[in-house]
Amino acid sequence: MMSQEISQVVKKSMKDNHDLLTALGNEKPVQLSLTPKEETILSSILDLLPKSTEGKLILAGLVALVAWDLLRRRD
Repeated sequence: MMSQEISQVVKKSMKDNHDLLTALGNEKPVQLSLTPKEETILSSILDLLPKSTEGKLILAGLVALVAWDLLRRRD
């Protein structure tokens, strides 16, 4: 008797999970869009960032130095 009830609960759970996954699979992907002003600002910021690995390392080092200096002055 108990085994039959457990079996029914498991079957119902599997069906519910299947229905949920089917519903999620039928959803259309969400496309994020930016306003032209946001795209322009983001593009401008990205243009300021260095493209080369060396440039990125130098920028990271500069940010670390500024952060260290700010932390040192805070104490």
